[in-house]
Amino acid sequence: MPRFALVLLASGLVACHGSQQAGLQEIRLAIHQDPIAFLPVRVAQTLGYYEEAGLAVETAEVAGGTKAIQALLGGSVDVAAASMSDAVQLALEGRDVRGFLLLYTRPTAALAVAPSLSGTIRTIHDLKGRTVGVSAPGSASHQILNFLLVSSGLSPDAVSAVSVGMSASSVAALEHGTVDAAVLIASAIPAFERRHPRQTFLVDLRTPAGARQVFGSEVFPALGLMAEERWLRANPDTARRLVRSVTRGMQWIRDHSAEQVRDMVPQAARTTAEADLHAIRQMQQVLSSDGLMPPGATELLQKFVAVSNPRSKATPIDIARIYTNEFAATR
Repeated sequence: MPRFALVLLASGLVACHGSQQAGLQEIRLAIHQDPIAFLPVRVAQTLGYYEEAGLAVETAEVAGGTKAIQALLGGSVDVAAASMSDAVQLALEGRDVRGFLLLYTRPTAALAVAPSLSGTIRTIHDLKGRTVGVSAPGSASHQILNFLLVSSGLSPDAVSAVSVGMSASSVAALEHGTVDAAVLIASAIPAFERRHPRQTFLVDLRTPAGARQVFGSEVFPALGLMAEERWLRANPDTARRLVRSVTRGMQWIRDHSAEQVRDMVPQAARTTAEADLHAIRQMQQVLSSDGLMPPGATELLQKFVAVSNPRSKATPIDIARIYTNEFAATR
């Protein structure tokens, strides 16, 4: 298991430092490096919601959802923030990992074309034989690409999928022509929009219409918190307090202006005010209102994963193993 660098917010350091004296329950939590996507986690820490709930949360920033899951399975963290589709993949592997708090009701993802090819690639079919960037092999963005291809009558191997990372690196890959198109995630989308305002996306899953077009539903469970079943069973009260703290952070974000929310982004992680505010407003629109998994959503996840992992079609999965509303419903 690789070592993960821990990047702690100032308030988190204070909480962890005083945890033994105050008797706080420690939780190790892995999140993506994207500065906007996991603001509810940051806000809960900055505003002291964890400490009020009797928790000392140590936040580890990793390169993506795949790394967060690796940290969880390797025991480096107790809880991982990752794509809900990962829970299906893990169930297929026989892993007892369950989602227990839904953060976003739609993916903050969009399929962009390299500016130099905007007049050439106009549909999903035009991607055949092209190179398409994803954050990492097997990642949620890679699964989204596969799903888009299959939904358009193409096979996943109709394109060459390559890793371009997240945020600035994915935008740079498009601009430099390293890839012909790319699935952009979270804050990379408004960054690309700002630099190329006249260019439209082939698919934009952030909008209700875009999600409905691709998934047949305006709601598609995206990012959330997950943990191993044994940890949840051993620490049910701790899990509920974590859920309560993060949902308070989510509520604070919904109740405040984008300008106020941007103040919660670490100075070093900010880009331009225009790009940050645009990303925050879009994030506010897809935040879950209650953290609960909607009825039928886990079946939609299983269908989504089956495109990238044929084992999902042949292997029966107990949907209850993928997600539980137990902790969000009783917060």
